[in-house]
Amino acid sequence: MKSMKPDVWNKLVVLGEKQGAIRLSDLALEMGLGPEETLVFLRQVFPAGTGIEIYHQNSECWVDIKGESIQYMLPLSPGEWMQIHKMLHANKTADTAVMHSLRKKVSENGPIKVVMELLNQLELWDQELNESEQYMVQQLDTAIVEKQLLCLATYDNRTFIVHPCRVLHLEGQLTLIAEDSNDHCLVVVPLKEVKDISMVPSSKLPQVSPYEVEEFISAVRTMNEKETRLILKIHDPGTTNLFPEHHFLGKPCMITNPNGDLIWAAYVEPCEALYDWLLTLGKNVEILDPVKFKDDYLIYCEEKLRKIA
Repeated sequence: MKSMKPDVWNKLVVLGEKQGAIRLSDLALEMGLGPEETLVFLRQVFPAGTGIEIYHQNSECWVDIKGESIQYMLPLSPGEWMQIHKMLHANKTADTAVMHSLRKKVSENGPIKVVMELLNQLELWDQELNESEQYMVQQLDTAIVEKQLLCLATYDNRTFIVHPCRVLHLEGQLTLIAEDSNDHCLVVVPLKEVKDISMVPSSKLPQVSPYEVEEFISAVRTMNEKETRLILKIHDPGTTNLFPEHHFLGKPCMITNPNGDLIWAAYVEPCEALYDWLLTLGKNVEILDPVKFKDDYLIYCEEKLRKIA
């Protein structure tokens, strides 16, 4: 099939921006054609007559156009959607209103939703904890609730006597925030470094407050520039897990809009575990802001799909 000439594309653009009635003479002038040529072109674009009505009024020919009739739905694969997304975001020089609209449609209606729907049906096996790691997290969660004193032994033969405060994803890995029993400072211990956990009989209680723990976590994330304010729209919040497990949500805020959707916002650390939580929400979540988080999430989904494929 021959490709369209540039002037034909321009005429289609003119039509696509029209909505409502216009004199045939005025439309022909905008398209750079004569009235008869314009009618021939219109019959080619609208062969079935749908989306257009041609009629006479007061001795003049009028054309009533429904511009949305020239919009097309392309049956693209997830890989094709992603390629279009990359091409649009790579081309920042042509930052026109049409390009902005196209980027928005591709981001919101294309690959992110397609990939989310695909991956939501698959078992996220490579992100699951093994049995020993699950047992360790359960031990720590129990110790936090019961305010127990623990001895942590690491693979490099160090030991810590601590009050566990919080298990969370920090800097991309599952981590324990704990209070040192000697100087009562807060310490950060990646769980992958912990070889063994044992309880230490003691009547001592932790001295740091939950507020101090939260401030400490925020400070660590701010220092490492790992924190961002995530804003989501969550549909059907009654059936959705709004609180991802072992994630620190800074200054969370939730507001219900008139449509019954929940606007969810919190300071979070973008990481694979947080992306996996979003995947479990499937169609019930829409990322509103920030754009960079949405782009990073899309890249993660692409890599995830590539690994599974």
